[in-house]
Amino acid sequence: DIAFIYPITPSSPMGEMVDEWAAQGLINCFGQKLSVTEMQSEAGAAGALHGALKSGAFGSTFTASQGLLLMIPNMFKISGELLPCVMHVAARALAGQSLSIFGDHSDVMACRSTGWAMLASESVEMTQHQALISHLVTMEARVPVQHFFDGFRTSHEVNKVKLIKYDTMRDFIDWEAVKKHHDLALNPKHPHIQGTSQGPDIFFQCVEAGNSAYDSLADLFEKKAKLVEAKTGHSYALYAYEGHPEATHAIVVMGSGAVTCSETAEYLIKERGLKVGVLKVRLFRPWDRQRFLAALPPTVTRLCVLDRTKEPGSAGEPLFIEVTASLHFAARHDVVCIGGRYGLGSKEFTPNHVVSIFENLMQ
Repeated sequence: DIAFIYPITPSSPMGEMVDEWAAQGLINCFGQKLSVTEMQSEAGAAGALHGALKSGAFGSTFTASQGLLLMIPNMFKISGELLPCVMHVAARALAGQSLSIFGDHSDVMACRSTGWAMLASESVEMTQHQALISHLVTMEARVPVQHFFDGFRTSHEVNKVKLIKYDTMRDFIDWEAVKKHHDLALNPKHPHIQGTSQGPDIFFQCVEAGNSAYDSLADLFEKKAKLVEAKTGHSYALYAYEGHPEATHAIVVMGSGAVTCSETAEYLIKERGLKVGVLKVRLFRPWDRQRFLAALPPTVTRLCVLDRTKEPGSAGEPLFIEVTASLHFAARHDVVCIGGRYGLGSKEFTPNHVVSIFENLMQ
């Protein structure tokens, strides 16, 4: 229905594109023109988005880096109130010791405690398909989704894709979920209380009551992915393994770097006969331990988890922590798991780097 935008590199083309579509009068799958408003900052865009969602509209926004950080206060409210929404993020480095406008996962990982589902795309075509999946999931589950892909490396890649027609998208929509969202909106014709202040006697219980919204969320992502697969022929597992079926050494990675890793692993299998593989993570929140472990070959004894972010002072970066915790709970104490960082600020990540990772694992 509506989008609130504020430009920030490298997400700006998304906002510019929807603004252009609205100006040209393009009709979306709801049979109407998209309403686009440019605000005074990313904080304003997030606040306006929150208000629009409360009024019963379906909304979206596009951002990156410091702009995403300005949206965090509203992100907690949007998820806490279970308002269906998708934020598309061209993941970018955060300004720390210096400014960098280039890509990594520092910004999206700063949002991992906000209660939003987090879905990562690796390629241009996957970005289109998983953007649609994200919207379908949030409509039904009412959990907001942060759909992200690597800034510049994916957001500005020029490639050919087969577009999904709006008529096809319309067939996927759960219209009962749309009606439910409209019925729950703040409306003077049927007044009700939302957004109360809670005391210590009930706040804790109400926070924990929200767990049920996330319990079957991975199942819903998988269900909607299969709907899209039936029409497009493209299949995207939430945790996808590629490589030798009896791999002993593997890499766990998320984002466009997964493409580099999988193609290098394929070469090493064919040319050197190595038993290596790559596990591509797409659903980071909610983390699904069972699906991750099911995707990991039982023959793996050494694992390297690659994060495209740095968390100073931590025992490990976010993806590494999730993987090690999963291995611990599954009593996979036979697996040696190490962590590594790569590609901060769009630092080159080449096949030679992947070869070095596997060689290091084998030592």
